[in-house]
This record gives sequence, C-alpha cells and structure tokens, in this order.
Amino acid sequence: MKKITIMSFLLVSSMSGIAAEDNLWDEDLEGEWGEETADSNWSGFLEYGIGIRKQADNLFETKQTLNEARLYLENEWDNDGVSLNLKGEIWHDLVLSESKLNFRELSLSFSMGNNTDVKIGRQISTWGTGDLVFLNDQFPKDWQGYFNGRDDNYIKAAANAIRIQNYNEWADIDLIWTPKFTPDDYINGERFSFFSSIARENIGGINQINAEEPKSKLANGEIALRLSKNVSGTELSVYAYKGFDKRPLGATEEFRPTHHKRNLYGASVRGAIAGGLYNIEIIQENALEDSNGRNPLVNNSLQKYLIGYESEWLPKLNVSFQYYIERILNYDEMMTVSFAPEFEAPKYRRWLTNRIRYQALQDKLTINLFSFFSISEDEYFLRWNANYRHDDNWSYTAGINLIDGKEAHTFFNQFHLASNAYLRVRYNF
Repeated sequence: MKKITIMSFLLVSSMSGIAAEDNLWDEDLEGEWGEETADSNWSGFLEYGIGIRKQADNLFETKQTLNEARLYLENEWDNDGVSLNLKGEIWHDLVLSESKLNFRELSLSFSMGNNTDVKIGRQISTWGTGDLVFLNDQFPKDWQGYFNGRDDNYIKAAANAIRIQNYNEWADIDLIWTPKFTPDDYINGERFSFFSSIARENIGGINQINAEEPKSKLANGEIALRLSKNVSGTELSVYAYKGFDKRPLGATEEFRPTHHKRNLYGASVRGAIAGGLYNIEIIQENALEDSNGRNPLVNNSLQKYLIGYESEWLPKLNVSFQYYIERILNYDEMMTVSFAPEFEAPKYRRWLTNRIRYQALQDKLTINLFSFFSISEDEYFLRWNANYRHDDNWSYTAGINLIDGKEAHTFFNQFHLASNAYLRVRYNF
C-alpha cells in the first residue's frame, strides 16, 4: 500500500450497477422466449437485515451498519440454443436513506460450435483458489458488504462483460473482456470510516472519497485470461490481467485518489492430498506507471502468495487454513519518497486464516466461523455467523464482524469502529 498510504488502505466505491429501467420485469419477454416451463420459473427471496456497531463511530449519526429490505428475483429463458439470464433486485437502504435497483445478471448465453461458450452482458465473474482472499480474481468486489453483514454472495459484484470459454484437450481457455473499467465498491467513508495518513486519523461521514476513474474508452477496458488444465485430478491454471487498481490506491498530481494502470500474471494449483484439498496460488502485480517504486503517488508493484488446506475433521465438521504473504517490491525506494513512512505497510504482510464450518440438526443449522489473523501487524478480523433454515421458505442468519488490533492505521484495525453484530431474516420463494 502506498504513499499517502494512499489515503490509507482504501478498501473502497461506487456500486456500479446498470441503472435499472421501469420495465425490469417486462412480461413481453414471454412472447419471444416462449412459455415458462418447469425449467423456467421465477424464484427469489425477500430479506430484511439489521446490523449495529459494537461502539459508536463519532463520524456517523447512526450506529447502524445495516438496515435494509431487499427483493431479489431471477429467471432464465431458453430459445433455440440461446439463454436469457436475469437476476435483479431492488432494496431500500435505511442507513444511507436511499433505494437502489440493480441487475446482478442480465446476459445472453449461447454456444459456438461444440467447444465454445459465450456470455454477453451483465454478469458476475470469479476464479482463483482463495477463500475470501483474492489474488488472481480481479473482478469487482463489494467491500461494503464484506464488513456490514450482508450475505457472502454479495462480496462479488457484477460488471458488463463478454466472456468466451473454449474447451480443448490441451487446455481450457477463459477470456473475459470488460469494455468499461469497473472498480470495486470500496469503502469510501460513506458507511465506514478509514484511516487517512494525510489527516493522520480516520475520516468518513462528510469527508468521503471522490476518486478520479479512468476515462470511459475501449483502451481503458479490462482483459482477464485464464488457461487451465486438469492433470490426473490436479487443476493447474495460469492467469493474466490488464487493467487498473480496482480500488483508488494511488493519487493524481492534485492528490485526488485514482486508479493507476496495472498488469498481473499468476498461477494456481489445486488438488487432493492426505484426505483433504490443498491450493497454492501466486501473483505478480506490476505497477506500469512506477516500475521502480520512486513515485509516491503510485501504489508499488507487489508479489502475493497463498497456500491453503481443507479437510473434514469429523462428520459435518470441515476445517480449513490459509497462509498468505504479500511482498511490496522496491520497498526501500518507496520508504525514501513516502509522504508518511510511519504509516506505510510492512514490506511483508502475513496473514493466517481459519474457517470452521459445522452442520447439525439435519443440516438445518450451519455454523460458519471465518477468522483473519495478521501476523505482521498484530490484528484480527472475525467473520462469524450461524444460519438456521427453518423450512424451505424461512431462514435466519445471525453473526458478528469483529475487528481489533494495536495500531490505528493498519490494514484491518483502521476499521475497528465498523465492528458489528447483525441479523438477517429471509423468505425464499
């Protein structure tokens, strides 16, 4: 993380959704795409969620981190080998006093020949091997939902893209082109405060990030590529990405937060060993606008490493561990020119994660305990919850997001005032 740190770890943005139109559920779809069948029915859910901070953040008038009612609907229509996929939702957010309408998917899918699939439109993309730790997965994330108690599915956000998947004996090719750069929905001070090395304290509330995004032109689109091959049960993959920092980790010459150009190259291995599953993943992130680390306005190049293992310890009890290392390249050069070297990240960031998942009561109760422990910065982030499925319709989820550490500016602990407890009630139909 860099320089102005850059305004800190700005996990941070604007929820990029297509502005939805009044005819979201237009019944005319049936005319062209045929009658609804057993394989083409509306489904969805109604959900209400409430979340309360552990302690007040004086930058905000409310202790609530979550207070929203949501209606989600999805359907799929098939016609002559072409599928229209629709996943849309509307919700009212009482924390921010606003209503939103968003497509999580609105796409056309079809095949070209016997070994190529194409999907065009709004969609959620994902790959990589990490569990809540993202290396080669450079697709949009919702960091607001990461902290406020929404369902984990909302961590991954949608983008307008074209995806082409080609299956061959020598390797499977997965190419995703996002014509317009789509940033993360990062923490910008709207709902949670974050540490600013310029202010030397947390900012938020009335002080929010107004980042400068790359110009909307095809040259600034994002391209992601994966080549994968299964060899005797072991999945091998290599990755490449051309685009920008997904969060505004850099700054312009006018010190306005911005997204700088970035190319990434990585690889992963996933397979079975000793009665469990292992995964190894690496990535090299190249800062194209500062290859030597001497520009304090550009986030440095990075190397990231991840190794994980998951196994069933007892019936219905699964336990997994991950060890993550992040290395800042050209670290000495960065510290020499940094505006606030005392707030810079360590050269090597080390995390240990643990997930414990247990099911009981005929799988109606699921206890999910995910924990981050930062070895390098002496802090932790606990994402613990329990879900009870009463029947096919009703389910209840209660959980905590608990953050603590020693230093006010570190990766997780800058969000310690975001610690909260939450409850969600969902009716599926």
